[in-house]
Amino acid sequence: MSNILFVNGSIHGHINPTLPVVKELVRRGEEVTYFSTIDFKQKIEETGAIFMDYGPQLTQFFQNFRPRGNHPFYSLIEFMLAMDRVVIPIVLQKTTNIKFDYIIHDVMFGGGNILSRLLNLTAIATCSSFVMERLPIPDHMLEPGFHPQLDCFFQEFEAAKNEWAIGSYKITDLFFKKENLNFVFTSKLFQPMGDSFDDTYRFVGPSISDRDEVPDFVVRQTEEEKIIYISLGTINNQYISFYHQCMDAFREESVKVIMSVGTKTDLSALHPIPDNFVIRNYIPQLEVLKQADVFISHGGLNSVSEALFYGVPVIAIPLANDQPMVARRLTELRAGCELKMTDITPELLRDTVHSLLSDQAYKHSTIKVKDSFLQAGGYATAVNEILRFISDLQN
Repeated sequence: MSNILFVNGSIHGHINPTLPVVKELVRRGEEVTYFSTIDFKQKIEETGAIFMDYGPQLTQFFQNFRPRGNHPFYSLIEFMLAMDRVVIPIVLQKTTNIKFDYIIHDVMFGGGNILSRLLNLTAIATCSSFVMERLPIPDHMLEPGFHPQLDCFFQEFEAAKNEWAIGSYKITDLFFKKENLNFVFTSKLFQPMGDSFDDTYRFVGPSISDRDEVPDFVVRQTEEEKIIYISLGTINNQYISFYHQCMDAFREESVKVIMSVGTKTDLSALHPIPDNFVIRNYIPQLEVLKQADVFISHGGLNSVSEALFYGVPVIAIPLANDQPMVARRLTELRAGCELKMTDITPELLRDTVHSLLSDQAYKHSTIKVKDSFLQAGGYATAVNEILRFISDLQN
C-alpha cells in the first residue's frame, strides 16, 4: 500500500473528474490524503480519502485577490502564482509528520509540481482541460519590460522562488505543470491535435462514476418526451436575462426543460416559471444527462464531456477560459455547435435546438465521440496506469 498526497483547487470541473480515480485507488488499497476546500469535504470523504482543508487562508485569498492589470493571461499566471504561495505552506505545515510515497496534482491549482520538489516525491498530474504545450501569447510578451503588469509579476515570481529555494523554476513551469505521467480526462479524438502528444500523456477519457444523486423530480414522463437540459456551470452562472430568454424560447414548445441556475441565483427573479420547466439552484447533472436530448452549456470541458459520454449533443455558449476551445472542437466534430451570449435570442435558441434534434448527423457524431471516450477507459484505466507507473519506479 502507498500513501498518496493529492492536491487540487476548489472548482467542480477540476475536482469531479478526480473523485472516481481516488475512489478506485482507495478500493485497491492505496491511502489518499486530498487537499481542497471545505465545500468538497463530503464528496472527497465519500471516496474513502482523508480530506485536508486548506482553511480560511485560501477563502480569504479568493475574496481579496486582485490582478495588477487586466491582461487575461498575465492575470491568470498572477492568480496561479499567488494561490500557490498561499497553499504550499499550508500543505507543508499540515503534512509535517506524514510520509508520502508520491503526489498526484492538478495541472493548474495547488502547486503540486513545487510540492513534489520540496518533498522529493514522484509526481503525477491530472488535466481536466485540453492539453496546452504552447503559451497562448508570443514569446516576446514574456520578456521583462514588455508590460507593467508583467514586471510586477516578475518581482512576485522571484520572491516565490526564494521562498521555495528552487532557483531553476521557470514561468513555463508555473503554467505547464507537466510530469512524467499526465492524465487527460478526454480522448485523443476530442483533444485538438490529439495524436501529436508524446507518451507521457494518457488520454483516458471522462472520469465518470455514479454519484448516488437522485433528482427530486421525474426527469422524463414518457419515452417520447424531449428533454432539454440547461446549465452554465458552477462559477459564472448569474445570467438572469439569459434564463428568461430560455423560458421565452421553450415555454410553448412540446419539450421539458430542466435548468440549473447555480446556488447564487435568486429563483424568485425567474418567476413566473413555465409549466414545462423545472428550475433549481442545483441539479444532479449526470442523472439528467442520462435522459437528455440536448444540453445547452457554458462549454466547460467537464460538463461537455459528461454530455457526450451519454450521447447528448451540446449547444455551447462559451463565457471564459478554455470554453471557446471546447466550443470550437464541438463544432469541428459536429457533436454540437457554438452560440455567442451576445447573439442569444429566444428565436435563435429555439431554432438551434430544432436543428440539433432534427439533424441525425449531430447524433451520429456525438456517438462517435462517446465511443472514443469509452475506448479510452476512464478512471479504471487511469488507476491501472498509476499503479503500474509507481510499481515500475519501485522495482
